[in-house]
Amino acid sequence: MSIESLMSDEATQQAAVDLKKSRLFFQTRFSKLADPNDLIAEVKGERYKEYRRRFLASGRGEMILDYPLDLSVEAVDWCNYECPYCPRAVDRGSKARIDKAAFERMIDEYAARTQGLAAVGFDRGEPLIDKHLEEKVRYIADRGIVDIILTTNGVYLTPERSRKLIEAGVTKLHCSIDAATQDTYTVCRGGDLELVENNLKEFIRVRNAMGRKVPIVRVSFVVTKLNEHEMDLFVRKWADYTDYIEFQDCVDHSRIDTLPDFETGPFHCQYPFQSIAVTANGNIQPCCSFYAKHLVFGNILKGDTVGQVFNSPQQTELRRSFLEKKGYSVVCKNCRMKPPGATRSDAILVKPAYKPSHRSSPFPL
Repeated sequence: MSIESLMSDEATQQAAVDLKKSRLFFQTRFSKLADPNDLIAEVKGERYKEYRRRFLASGRGEMILDYPLDLSVEAVDWCNYECPYCPRAVDRGSKARIDKAAFERMIDEYAARTQGLAAVGFDRGEPLIDKHLEEKVRYIADRGIVDIILTTNGVYLTPERSRKLIEAGVTKLHCSIDAATQDTYTVCRGGDLELVENNLKEFIRVRNAMGRKVPIVRVSFVVTKLNEHEMDLFVRKWADYTDYIEFQDCVDHSRIDTLPDFETGPFHCQYPFQSIAVTANGNIQPCCSFYAKHLVFGNILKGDTVGQVFNSPQQTELRRSFLEKKGYSVVCKNCRMKPPGATRSDAILVKPAYKPSHRSSPFPL
């Protein structure tokens, strides 16, 4: 099944009768609103609307910023899952946690320079492994940053943590699921699908019981050969629960360590124009892609700042290549494009034959 044929059967059309389809960058979204960010704007007001205007314009290369408005933070360099299309399947991570003092200095600078019209997202590693995540979220919210995004696999999203995260100020909860049945979930992710689904539904129940519209909730589905047969069922399963559903293009990580060079036609990536990512060990990169391990432009533990790296010659050169549509970095080409003649691989890095039991208990950090 392809994204284009999604929602072609009658049952799915009935379940998703009020959903609107949109395409943004490398994701296809189904939402009851043309833009689910409008729900947050109802709560946050004009400051949030202005941030979103700048976010979309800069992502298209129509506005050149002098400071990023999208900061990706890796709280912990570890994940409790080993999804076969993710580099974590072969490199579990260092178990590093982001330094508290360096994190707070970075957020202080970021909030001051953006005047809060910006986003901070926790992704890459599984952020809920960090037992102090709620404190980090509150630190960000207290400094007036309007968008705080948490991307999780949902395993550790207990009712207690759900309430704490909502109270701390999360504006978006992104739950990566990638399957509609336990059999496919076992192949794609492992673990207990029912546990994750119940955790997420309880999060939504707690939010609604608190009388909140925010955080908005997204479920996501990375489309691969392992799960594409369940796309329609995934829509039917979540259409009545979440604020939006997102189907994501699978990034091919099979070339992440070889980086072959090849000719390519014009393509665009929004990240160099609006983003900075900081890893748990302090590295500053232009984006949260795993390919960006080859594009380390600084380190917060060595005194480098987000602003310095965003305006560095290296990141400026990345922006130039996308504006002029030539001279692309070999790293960017391998992340977003395929060599001529390459077939779809979905980067199935290891044999998908996991047992779910070893993903059931929290990792002690």
